[in-house]
Amino acid sequence: MRKLALIGLLAVLAVGGAAQTPGDSARIYFRRGHRQVDTHFRNNRAELDRFVRAVREASGAGRLESVVIRSYASPDGTSRSNELLSARRADSLEAYIVRAAGIPADRVRTYPEGIGWGPLRALVAASDMRYRDEVLAVLDHTPVWVFDGDGRVVSGRKKELMDLRGGVPYRYMFEHIFPDIRAGLSAVLYVSSADSGQAPPPDSTASGDGAGRPLPDTLSGMPADTPPPSPARSEQVRAGAEPAAGPEPEPVQRLALKTNLIYDVLLMPSLEAEYRIGDRWSVNLEGEMAWWKNDGKHKYYQLATLSPEGRYWFGTKKPWHGHYVGLFGGFSWYDLENGGRGYQGEAEMVGLSYGYMFPVGRRLSFEAGVGVGYMHSKYEEYLPIDGHYVYQQTSRMDYFGPLKLKFALVWRLWNTDDSKKGGVR
Repeated sequence: MRKLALIGLLAVLAVGGAAQTPGDSARIYFRRGHRQVDTHFRNNRAELDRFVRAVREASGAGRLESVVIRSYASPDGTSRSNELLSARRADSLEAYIVRAAGIPADRVRTYPEGIGWGPLRALVAASDMRYRDEVLAVLDHTPVWVFDGDGRVVSGRKKELMDLRGGVPYRYMFEHIFPDIRAGLSAVLYVSSADSGQAPPPDSTASGDGAGRPLPDTLSGMPADTPPPSPARSEQVRAGAEPAAGPEPEPVQRLALKTNLIYDVLLMPSLEAEYRIGDRWSVNLEGEMAWWKNDGKHKYYQLATLSPEGRYWFGTKKPWHGHYVGLFGGFSWYDLENGGRGYQGEAEMVGLSYGYMFPVGRRLSFEAGVGVGYMHSKYEEYLPIDGHYVYQQTSRMDYFGPLKLKFALVWRLWNTDDSKKGGVR
């Protein structure tokens, strides 16, 4: 579906009126925050080789009218930085095509579009993402900037997207759709029988309504070309900067390391690792070990547990912040004695868990939880007599009830976006 959406965009952009006929096109991708053409990124080399060959052949046959480059940036980053970034990407792609195809620079026209709202809408419409219709409603009906009666910026399209459903759809687009928007979209145009001097019309998809109808950039009756207010008009605007459409998305971590503070206080150090495999699912592995003994006083406190768990998250405000239910299993080894009868054995358990995790810092969280279920144990009883441990009997135990109690300190790490570069440097 995404490929069909991109092909549709190419068709819209290539139609420049009756004066010109599209001959070939290419879509070139950029790394996040980068402006230079990278032939090693995605399928850029194959696209550029094919496209440049078509341009060179058209130029040699005397049929080349012009090459049109439209470049975009994704919504992450400020609007001004994205405008600058898309312009630099267009310049970089222009220089590459002129050099590789050997054509005059005046045959290339560049149209930096800034944030690619039109491509974003097309990709969202072609996707099966959660809350798709709500995202499309924001793209269709929310201007880039929303002003109040005093001319102050109070909201905007990007802020509405970031706030929608606790940021879940924005994070999905950040990971899966924004990379497809960071592209320079190019088309070769050939001479036709009509006037060939007509410039191609502005990109109708850039307004974001997907139907060629321009969307106003502001509300409250302000002109569409009204720029964001100056620092003198609004305290929300910092000197030398634009009004922000909201904070940049916090990085989302895939892995969390934890220690259960309750078990730590009980001198049974614990360590857990949890891995996100989606917006709703994660897997957790928990281990505890207490290996204390005093032979002189016949005191043994030895216990080791290993417990894997699968979790489903719900009511989340953002990743690692919300409720979960889980299914866990586990295996334990133990030797317990307090100066009298001792118990040594093994146990298996299975049960259900419920918990809640909430952040307390950029990478730190707390998690509270409880687990109930069934445990079966087979163990040997013994008595310390004259320096020896005398076997008494073998017993079994079946138990149903609470099996886990947790208040854990959580350290989140391993960002899903491993790029350390933001918008424009």
